[in-house]
Amino acid sequence: MKTRIPFREGLIEEVSGKWVMKGCRCKQCGKIVYPIRKVCLNCLNREMERLDLSRNGKLYSFTIVHMPSEHFQPPYAIGWIELPEGIRVFSQIRGWQEHPLKTGMNMELVVEKLWDEGEKEVIGYTFRPSTIS
Repeated sequence: MKTRIPFREGLIEEVSGKWVMKGCRCKQCGKIVYPIRKVCLNCLNREMERLDLSRNGKLYSFTIVHMPSEHFQPPYAIGWIELPEGIRVFSQIRGWQEHPLKTGMNMELVVEKLWDEGEKEVIGYTFRPSTIS
């Protein structure tokens, strides 16, 4: 069995058997950001509290990529997902062949294998069209 590693530490965490994206909120101005920062980019305050971000959002914008990248063969979809916290997260989008994408549609977080690196399975967050209307 391959060892699972995140493509970048601190972006996602398993909490009570479910994966969540980890963001933070400025204790001074209330600005929410992702990924976690040590300093608020809005007011430069250094008091930040960590929080779990919503697992569901709405598709803000997207594109279908037709050029290969280091780990992904075309075509694949990428886009911005708007979360209820008022932030947008850039992500690969899976399941778009079965459920054609349109802006404003409901999306849900999925943590899954992105690629293999030798004996390691690199995991990360993606979004897919939600089965919940």
